[in-house]
Amino acid sequence: MQSPAMIGLSVLLLLAASSQARLLPIQNEVLWSADLIEAPLEVQQDELAGRAAGCSIKIRSTEMKNPQPLLIKPGTSEFFPFSATGFVDVEYDKTIEFHCTSSLDSPLSGKFVTAKCVGGTTFKVGDKQHDISAIKCTSWPAFVAKKSGAKCNGGTTLVNVGFELSGSRFAKEYEVCFNEDEEVTRYVYHTLSAGSNYYATGVDRITFGTGGFFAGKNVDKLYTQAVQKETIDKTLGMDSSKYFDSPKNVFLARGHMGAKADFVYPPEQRATFLFINAAPQWQTFNAGNWARVEDGVRAWVSKNKKYVECWTGVWGVTTLPNKDGRQTSLYLAFDNNGNGLIPVPKIYFRVVIEPSTKKGIVFVGVNNPHLSLDEIKRDYILCNDVSDKINWISWKRADILAGYSYACEVPEFRKKVTHLPEFSVSGLLV
Repeated sequence: MQSPAMIGLSVLLLLAASSQARLLPIQNEVLWSADLIEAPLEVQQDELAGRAAGCSIKIRSTEMKNPQPLLIKPGTSEFFPFSATGFVDVEYDKTIEFHCTSSLDSPLSGKFVTAKCVGGTTFKVGDKQHDISAIKCTSWPAFVAKKSGAKCNGGTTLVNVGFELSGSRFAKEYEVCFNEDEEVTRYVYHTLSAGSNYYATGVDRITFGTGGFFAGKNVDKLYTQAVQKETIDKTLGMDSSKYFDSPKNVFLARGHMGAKADFVYPPEQRATFLFINAAPQWQTFNAGNWARVEDGVRAWVSKNKKYVECWTGVWGVTTLPNKDGRQTSLYLAFDNNGNGLIPVPKIYFRVVIEPSTKKGIVFVGVNNPHLSLDEIKRDYILCNDVSDKINWISWKRADILAGYSYACEVPEFRKKVTHLPEFSVSGLLV
């Protein structure tokens, strides 16, 4: 039996799906990844009362005003930690760094300040006290994608995404294994911790950017429904209208790998809107079973006070039958020699590893709503399904339209998906 809370969440998710809450109006041609329906986790009042000593900023609140600064551990390149219940706690007389990449807004100035906790939401900068609501930037902190100088397995370069701080510091948010030759991201690495499900809500989704990659292409245009259909028409040599149905969300969206809601602070959420953190994903899958995987992992991590590492990526190139009935690989672009670029993946996966126990699991979803069950079993099942051992993902695993999904043990999965980095796994994470 599901708990009342789980039943309530299921109802919210069903309502959201039926109302297409994850989509902007079709005419705007702005498609995004399916992130968690923002149903707040609330903290009890007695817990709030117990936080009186020192300073405490509730992440999911309006205490901080936009554009919000980065919260940094003073003098470091690290984001300030948050608690398991979604608070930024600073001890009395201890400090936190508020950092902008442009400038702090009046009454403060400069790119950053080191502020000392006075109490509650009051901080002291110099000889003046400021409420947290008065500490903001003139514009949102700018995120960048920087080549690390290292290669990664299956990619041509390992990219760090984050924020340039003063003194040549760089606050890294996530890593991307990107293949510049094929213009595909093999995987994105990030972490989740106990407070991750208390992420800030109401953060605007912004236009995806190329981050200096994709050889100057207008990638945003390639993803528009008109252009993606035109591309697939040419690829299949026929009118591909039967493969698209906008009212039913059957089109290719910009599918996040590191989900927006996997990151707690608003500037971090904005930094997920890079095309190297996305791949073409059928929207029915994006807003269907893949959203349930993202939501379920985050909720399980928070409920069980876990810290996990995640490698979220794609594998293979999905196909549709062309005018002659021959299965043909799908891409959003082609180079001058006719080689496909920005492939539509066969599968999405998320490997979840708990470092303290070295236990792991991988969730796999089929990125093609036009397949038969026989085709999926023949070409899309990479490992033995162990999803019957998982009770914390609220998915419809066999629903092809929502993205046929399953779970596997990591060692077996990586025999097929060889581009994952090296890490040891001691058993199944359930």
